[in-house]
Amino acid sequence: MFTHTQIHFVKGVVNHRLLFGEPIEKVKLDRFRRLAVFKPDQIFGYIRWRANQYGTVDWRLYVVKSGVDCQMTVIQGISPAAKILVTISGRDRMKRALRVMDSIKANTKDGFFGVPESYWQVVQNSIIRNTPLRKLPRHYRKNEFNHVG
Repeated sequence: MFTHTQIHFVKGVVNHRLLFGEPIEKVKLDRFRRLAVFKPDQIFGYIRWRANQYGTVDWRLYVVKSGVDCQMTVIQGISPAAKILVTISGRDRMKRALRVMDSIKANTKDGFFGVPESYWQVVQNSIIRNTPLRKLPRHYRKNEFNHVG
């Protein structure tokens, strides 16, 4: 089962986009909308931002796993559902989450693709509790010597 994720951009009004992930296909729906299609068991980041005449009214960040048969959750913009690994909402937490995501990308061997699924719970807890992010195990980090033997 493929997972479809809505990408939608209207300047100053809505910005639903991928933070990371490699869809197998992007389908253009119209001038403002696309669908990103993911194979089962792919992990990707998704941001939903919405504003009105008074400013930003919705900030959300998700890290999800596509097409998992168990523990799937319906998420607005993702169809049919996905397994939530990280969910963040609110301006302050979102800003912190984006800084944490930049750090993860910069300090992991393969960027976001080098992060084990189990580590995303550590990320979630760090952002919610506003505590320093615990380092990934050494063999996932950039510029680390991997001793064999």
